[in-house]
Amino acid sequence: MPTIRDVATRAGVHPSTVSRVFTGKTQISEVTRVRVLAAADALGFQPNAVARSLSMQRTNMIAVVVPHAFDGYFEDSYFPEVMRGVLRSAYKHEYRVLVGGSSGRADEIVQLFDIVGSRQADGILVLSNRLDVDIVGALCNQNIPFVLMGKPTPEYEEVAWVDSNDAAYTGQVVDYLIGLGHRRIAYVGGDPDVLVTKERQRGYCEAMARAGIEIVPEWIDYGFFVEDGGYQAVQRMRRLNGDAPTAYYAANDLMALGILRALREQGIDVPGEISVVGTNGSLISAHSHPPLTTLHVPYADMTAKATSILLQSIHTGDMPKAQHTIDCQLIIRESTGPAITM
Repeated sequence: MPTIRDVATRAGVHPSTVSRVFTGKTQISEVTRVRVLAAADALGFQPNAVARSLSMQRTNMIAVVVPHAFDGYFEDSYFPEVMRGVLRSAYKHEYRVLVGGSSGRADEIVQLFDIVGSRQADGILVLSNRLDVDIVGALCNQNIPFVLMGKPTPEYEEVAWVDSNDAAYTGQVVDYLIGLGHRRIAYVGGDPDVLVTKERQRGYCEAMARAGIEIVPEWIDYGFFVEDGGYQAVQRMRRLNGDAPTAYYAANDLMALGILRALREQGIDVPGEISVVGTNGSLISAHSHPPLTTLHVPYADMTAKATSILLQSIHTGDMPKAQHTIDCQLIIRESTGPAITM
């Protein structure tokens, strides 16, 4: 069975160009489009036709494509929890899980088309909802069931998803810090091109606005979900002197640990002088120094629910439509305390 890479080789283009031709979401020159379609026709590569054939022959396999893999992605608790939920639900229904990785952002759609085109899976769980790669759009053009982790952008509001209402729960964290007397609160997000980062930032901004707090632009930073990202955010924000934050909210526990390390190196007491909150509720958060206050996001429950929705869709032969929100919980530990009154 020909793959998207075979088409790219024959047409003399990059695989991502082939994916853009079939998704129809990006401007491609007519010459290139015709060359790609001719190569696909010569090889017998037709993603939509192949996808439709999945309803006729089951593989008892679902696919998860790991988005833009980098070292920090596997250091955080997110991925193990995600896989725990997927496996829990898949094995219960006697399904196996195919995990595919991508070496870069543009390669994510290539990976998806390879899975569809080679009939390797009956459905796909989408872990990444990037703003710079239209994965959802690519899958909407294929007749294969898929479920999204996190809400889609407005143009795809009908697709199936499972989410944790990131904006609302981030707002609760900020409200908690404001209740402790903090006014200079920093938001350290992950990757700005991932929708969850924007949603958490929106919740942060809305909570600050409700309290009548004007945000200093330098209080918003991006640590790309890695420990050093949180560390570097502190280095930059401490230069604000009188405007330096008295509290930090990080979009994962790994960045929060980086924040704690940076503050410790500068001899700053946590929580006596500065408060720190993380996200995920990872095991290591309970054993940091001091133990980390964190917003527990039940990723295993989320992916178990998403997998169940996907498997039900495969069983019935209908495209999934269910949309489900999972509750989170703020776990208060010793890294947060009242703001120092001046």
